[in-house]
Amino acid sequence: MPETPKRIGLIGLSAKGSWASQSHLEYLQKTDLYQISALQNSSKTSAEAAADKYELKNVATYDNPSAIASDGNVDIVAISVNVPEHYNLIKPALEAGKDVFSEWPLARNLAEAEELVQLAQKKGVKTMVGLQARQCPSIIKAKEIIAAGKLGKILGTTMYGHGLLFGAAVPENFLYCLPIEAGANILNIPFGHATDALCYVLGELKDISATLANLRPEHDLLGQDNKVKGKVQKTAHDYVSIVGRLADGGGVVNVTYAPDSSRTGRNFYWEINGTDGSLVLENPNAMGGHVQMFQPATIKLTIGNDTEEVQTEKAADISFNVGKAWDAWAGVGLDQGHSVTTWDDALVRHKMIDAIYRSAERGTRENYLQALLRSDVAGTVN
Repeated sequence: MPETPKRIGLIGLSAKGSWASQSHLEYLQKTDLYQISALQNSSKTSAEAAADKYELKNVATYDNPSAIASDGNVDIVAISVNVPEHYNLIKPALEAGKDVFSEWPLARNLAEAEELVQLAQKKGVKTMVGLQARQCPSIIKAKEIIAAGKLGKILGTTMYGHGLLFGAAVPENFLYCLPIEAGANILNIPFGHATDALCYVLGELKDISATLANLRPEHDLLGQDNKVKGKVQKTAHDYVSIVGRLADGGGVVNVTYAPDSSRTGRNFYWEINGTDGSLVLENPNAMGGHVQMFQPATIKLTIGNDTEEVQTEKAADISFNVGKAWDAWAGVGLDQGHSVTTWDDALVRHKMIDAIYRSAERGTRENYLQALLRSDVAGTVN
């Protein structure tokens, strides 16, 4: 545990409410491990309003990423904004030699992510990415059960979820998700978080075959009054389905993510089958497909004819997983199954998503693990 708290320059804390205010702020105002020393928003006025609303005393306020990155009272720059803005906010922090936290996805695409990871390695800074489903008590418990061999040899797993995004109507604050170039769609966000949890529990995948579809290319646009104010076009995919094999052991993997929420309460269902038993994680909550935020409501273990509901710690709110991730970065909770998810981990997931895009476009099986091996060799040579 550090003798003095690490000072965080937080980008994206809004006085109007934001993911940062519900998750990071909720944790950071309670911990002795970190303190917020600076804020940056699109305007200095906006940053000052956030400092005022959340009673953050003696914090510096900025309107550009270079200024907060060069602040001598900032040890870590934390980026909690929409995906399309990540690259331009992260790069100045890295160039200033700061440690950096970024939400997932790290960037809009693989090329941007690779550049940021390489720059972080060159600067020798510490990194963390917001793939916080790995901190979820149910995910940690599933990993423990698999590691203990209770299911025997893993034969296969099926995961099905709804991403909430891209129903018939789209609110104005989600317009940034519509272009495929933004990297902020069902594949990148809810599917990306969920498959990261799957791979954390079972290991990486190989030989991926993917189908992607944009089944609703046009949506109603909802104004702030929740009334339809016109039509908007979408180029991002809204339906994702992949089949692959586990790289270690060869079990069959099937993952499907659909838009909107389930009419039948099947918002998240994950079954893992082995030679000796089965494990099921479920969440009927409308946002249950976002496992990075919402803990599966039940986890059931079946051995033979006996089924038991496995008890785990309960995540109190959506700040729980985020707080455990920050704790782990400070070295706390590592003996309780929590871990630090770095940008190297983020790059693996970006390579997986890139392989899914290639498979869907070309009708081929793709293996992102080969790309990882090439990256390792290149890193050694350089």
